[in-house]
Amino acid sequence: MFAGVTGYLFLGVTKKPDGCESNPPCYTSKNVALLVKLKPTFYIAAPMSASTSHTPIERARPLLGTRVDIKVSGLPEAEAQQAIDAGFAAIAEIHGLMSFHEAASDVSALNRDAAHRAVAVNPHTFDVIRRGLALAAASCGVFDMTVAAQLVSWGFLPRPEGSPDPDLLGSASDIELLSEDRVRFHRPLWIDLGGIAKGYAVDRAVEKIHAMGALQCCVNAGGDLRVAGPLSERVLLRTDAPGDTVPVVEIENGSLASSSGREHLKHYESREVGPHLHGVQRLTVGTQTFVSVVAEECVWADALTKVVLARGAEAESVLRAYGATAYLQSVSGSWRVIGGETL
Repeated sequence: MFAGVTGYLFLGVTKKPDGCESNPPCYTSKNVALLVKLKPTFYIAAPMSASTSHTPIERARPLLGTRVDIKVSGLPEAEAQQAIDAGFAAIAEIHGLMSFHEAASDVSALNRDAAHRAVAVNPHTFDVIRRGLALAAASCGVFDMTVAAQLVSWGFLPRPEGSPDPDLLGSASDIELLSEDRVRFHRPLWIDLGGIAKGYAVDRAVEKIHAMGALQCCVNAGGDLRVAGPLSERVLLRTDAPGDTVPVVEIENGSLASSSGREHLKHYESREVGPHLHGVQRLTVGTQTFVSVVAEECVWADALTKVVLARGAEAESVLRAYGATAYLQSVSGSWRVIGGETL
């Protein structure tokens, strides 16, 4: 069992260290300055023995509409490759089940049929919907899986083929979970599991890799990232904010997800709209902010970014309920820390 979540946020200069040609720039302990510490976690980590100090193995693959990177340490190369294969397979399974775009997915079946009859779905899909409904309740509807109708009308998602027109007054409260992993909608809805499914896929990949004996692993799906093991990982954040610093989050035994309302803005009927919505107001949120959330599980880290974009500092109680911390950056580039584990 790994120790609890620890997260640190640094600000580092954007100037690349000598010899660094990577983009985004690499970093060293000499070009970062500690800004805040989330939560200290103390533990005694057993040193890697000669039999486990194998060279880390890392591979990447396009999945979930993004690039997925998996890094594994503490296994012989052949076993590490098998563990990475298992991680990619776990992510591919979640993608196939919960894709909004694929006609054979559980999500497409629900959007087509769940308003007419109960639809049996895979236990993973049922679990993600269950978690989404729990967060919808905890956030008073700010997080809502049924905003897909707005995203379709604004051009962020394609219209789902064969699905009845959604009732625009519908919400997560119209989703009913039944026995035997069945789901029923009480009015026509279009759900999009999007980010929460991506975070869930990262968690399932880490579980698979850990079960195969990896001492350390890191799974990164386009910014939805989870680290497991005794070593920390530093992650550069792409915030697009003005300034000459690079935000760096150091994660140990935990997850990180980031979202920005500044990304992918479009003009729709003379107003600016984006892919992140307030579940109750159905309006674009966080168009001038960037947020990273650190949590134990990636599924919660991703979903909670949407709550923070919508509510800002008012999301603190929800973050604390999930033992999560948010790093919120304003348009000016200043940072605010919200939440943290309830002691």
